[in-house]
Amino acid sequence: MIDNTRQGQQVTAAMLAKHAGVSRVAVYAAFNPGKKTTVGISEKTKNKILAAAEELGYIPNDLARTLVSGRSRNIGLLLQSNRSAMSQQLIAACSRLFVDNGYLVISESSDEDEKREREILNRFLIRRVDCVVISWVDEESNADLRKQFGRCGIPIINIRNREPDFDYSAAISFDEGQVMRQICGLLARCGLRKLCYAGIGGRGNNSSRWRHTHLESAVREHSGMELAGEVSFASAEECRAYVRTLRDPAKRPQAIVCYNDRIAQLVTIELRLSGIRVPEEIAVTGVDGYSDRFDLVAPTTVRLPVAEMAGEIYRIFSSSDYRRQLVRIAPELIERETTPNQPQEALS
Repeated sequence: MIDNTRQGQQVTAAMLAKHAGVSRVAVYAAFNPGKKTTVGISEKTKNKILAAAEELGYIPNDLARTLVSGRSRNIGLLLQSNRSAMSQQLIAACSRLFVDNGYLVISESSDEDEKREREILNRFLIRRVDCVVISWVDEESNADLRKQFGRCGIPIINIRNREPDFDYSAAISFDEGQVMRQICGLLARCGLRKLCYAGIGGRGNNSSRWRHTHLESAVREHSGMELAGEVSFASAEECRAYVRTLRDPAKRPQAIVCYNDRIAQLVTIELRLSGIRVPEEIAVTGVDGYSDRFDLVAPTTVRLPVAEMAGEIYRIFSSSDYRRQLVRIAPELIERETTPNQPQEALS
């Protein structure tokens, strides 16, 4: 045991080196096997240093490494919301991938608020994160901070279906056009032509409106198919009120295309509680594909593969030139209980 430390004092690399009878460079080499150093150490010496570190409770000082390398090995991940199943899946996938490669992911939610987005981005700047992965509240929000990240040499990976704005940024998204083409193709095969879109109301619903735009384009690709209505819900009560109007068969669409699986589950439950059969009278579809075993409904959906997105995010970050990259990831159609198994006659 060493006798030159007191309880509560942080163990330094110099103290570890002295205790293990090696140089500080050897300590660095032991904890950074992938880095070039001025000395080589044997496996025996490395194990000796690691054993001494465990005995002393030594923890490498990342702050010191940051001062030397200029890299914090922190990644800022800022989403509009972290409450959805898909958001949680993306956070977990990014965290696993970056942590396995020696980085720490700091994940935050802007709660669809531009002021909070700005506050978090400023914190990322202060911490000198090595990269920011962000789903912006608005296409033009906090543009001055985007430039500031560029001046600091910090890459931005935008989660959005649009060309990157600046040379120091890249963009990644799911192929939203393909999402809606797959849904409309399925509904057309089932003979369903009269559709309604159910989105999210309230603030921060840009992505809901964007998905509606893609649905309009996909509908036009099918002769006789029409988007007969659009509704948006800011609460379960608003969904319930809409479903009550569908008790009149003349007002019913043949299918309700929902912004995400959560809305699709809510719509399906309210329809069934109102005595409207799903999918026999009205079919329902969602988007994201991450249902839980406790969910009451497993809607037909288009799965957005977040593990693949996380892999592409890391690939872009690791590439020698990430600038102006635009990556779109293909979705996967999953047929479940809320659409017909067999084609049926279109209702007049």
